[in-house]
Amino acid sequence: MSSDFFKGIVRVRVPATSANLGGGFDCMGLALGIYNEIVVEKCDKLTIVSDVPAPTDASNLIYSSMNAVFGKYGKKDMPVKITSKSDIPQASGLGSSAACIVGGVCAANAVLGKPMKKADIIDLCTELDGHPDNVLPAIVGGVAAGYIKDDGKVGYVRTAAPSGLTVAVATPDFALKTSDARAALPDTYSRKDCVYSLSRAVVTFGAFASGNVEALEAIGDKLHQPYRIPLIKGYAEVERAFKASGAIAVCVSGAGPTVLAIFGQGQAKNITLPKGWTLRTPKVDNVGVIVE
Repeated sequence: MSSDFFKGIVRVRVPATSANLGGGFDCMGLALGIYNEIVVEKCDKLTIVSDVPAPTDASNLIYSSMNAVFGKYGKKDMPVKITSKSDIPQASGLGSSAACIVGGVCAANAVLGKPMKKADIIDLCTELDGHPDNVLPAIVGGVAAGYIKDDGKVGYVRTAAPSGLTVAVATPDFALKTSDARAALPDTYSRKDCVYSLSRAVVTFGAFASGNVEALEAIGDKLHQPYRIPLIKGYAEVERAFKASGAIAVCVSGAGPTVLAIFGQGQAKNITLPKGWTLRTPKVDNVGVIVE
């Protein structure tokens, strides 16, 4: 298929994300200043260059997400050159897959002259990823919570993270597949556990939105964390290290194994993690995906 209408270069920067934030299971997350930078250029055949292990054929997640857009507008299988440089660790609970999906969809939209509105992009990315918890904050930035409407579209609220907040994430030297982390979850829950997580999710988003950083001590969960933490060797030691340094809250980032900690402004200091864990203190990204 000819791509003669595509004249320029598209550059996309997508932030990492930390999903769930305790009780916001599969629906809430925040964007972090760790990025996947994607460049798409005109090319006669599909070419993929990545600085992390990734397929170089049409199964590549960035390209397959682009192709989902191309197919909608009669350009299925359009060849392009994709160059991806990602600082987001893979299979880590920091939304590396969601960043590829968002990057691919937004890049394809730009290649085609931007026929999709933001709502269309959010709907398609959620469909491709299965949940809005990662893709939504990656698109809109800040802290976002989404739900699926009765018509299948995505509704959401978002807020910029308050200035009086510092984030730290600890990532171990082992990966944890999302499929394995999800397989550990039970099929049913008690009403007590549901209320526990629901109440904390509501207060968590309210705390972000109101700027009440201390109220983020409400971050907690009984729906996924109790079942995923046993898969994360060293979680208890990391949690203790964060809390000893003054963390307001500590939780599993996404499906893990990364651990997220929330501190007051400028307080993520003097943190000593166990051997094999890497500490990052990114800013919260309040902008979301950028397309040039």
